[in-house]
Amino acid sequence: MSSSPILGPERKNSYDEERLEWATPSVPKKYLRLPRLRRSTVILLLIDFLIIAVLVHAFYPLITLLRRNEELFGARLTLPLNDTSFGEDVPAQRTIPRIFHQTSANETIPEAWKDLVKSCRDTYSEFEYKHWTDAKARDFISEEYPWFLDTWDTFPFNIQRADAIRYFVLHHYGGIYLDMDTLCNATIPLHQIESDGTKHHAVFKSTTPTGVSNDMMITSAHHPAFTKALSRIQLYNDITRPWAHILPHVAVMVSAGPLFLTMALKNYLLEQPSLPETTIQVINATELEPYLTDYEGASWHHGDTKAIMWLGDHSWVWYVLTAVGVVGGLYLINMLLMKCWARFFEKASSDEAKDAIKLT
Repeated sequence: MSSSPILGPERKNSYDEERLEWATPSVPKKYLRLPRLRRSTVILLLIDFLIIAVLVHAFYPLITLLRRNEELFGARLTLPLNDTSFGEDVPAQRTIPRIFHQTSANETIPEAWKDLVKSCRDTYSEFEYKHWTDAKARDFISEEYPWFLDTWDTFPFNIQRADAIRYFVLHHYGGIYLDMDTLCNATIPLHQIESDGTKHHAVFKSTTPTGVSNDMMITSAHHPAFTKALSRIQLYNDITRPWAHILPHVAVMVSAGPLFLTMALKNYLLEQPSLPETTIQVINATELEPYLTDYEGASWHHGDTKAIMWLGDHSWVWYVLTAVGVVGGLYLINMLLMKCWARFFEKASSDEAKDAIKLT
């Protein structure tokens, strides 16, 4: 009776060695197989992606502002003192009305500002002077812009009315606006601004970290940029009203303050066929020093202002807080969703067990 040869270790190893010579080397599949993602993990990742996408969409206007600030609001206007190369101021060629606007709560000017106001009235003595008190401002809005009166009356803070009225009177009349905490040293040569012969002109002062300020503005009447701003002011107020008393400084800035003006101008500029847009010019504070000095009274600042101003001087803190906020927020949301998910399946399993018991 014959028997099959028994393969000893030597023969088996030899076979394996021969096999290894012609077989393609491979790694066991268990080392190549990626762990299968659980359904809950995939859903959480999709939710995280959706949240990040919503945040990017919501803050995209601010991202655009930071990314394109130099293109949109680069300070390119220069106004040399006593420069005669622009010729004389010819009334027939004026596009900016010689009207000087200021605002305050009432006819009584605060003692700290009296000398400053007098310096400006003396410097612009040839201009028509318009002092807009709260009462005069409301009457003006009621007569000329009645569609805005309800919003005007429901502003949470008086400073919002003080900010808003300057846009409306400049749109309606044109001219120059200066805060009352401004010392006037010399008349800004408007004829230099008007020398290019275009129909409209507007000048804004640059500010940090981005955009323009609203404490000094010069414009022709009915400038389309101011028309654009007025068309957006109700929307921005509606956005900020629900949380205005929680973050008053931010609400003031966004609803009618410098950030509102900056965003409105950004939207207008991005609609233009090319940049820089010739009817809007930006000037920096250094270039304005021969003409005015801003004492920055900051009479409207609230409790959150110091913290925000400190953060503005330490920009890296913004990035750290943003990163921590996003990561921490996503973590909390994920934990909450996981708990809800676990409770849902626990209840579902319990119901199935009860049904099984009933069947038996």
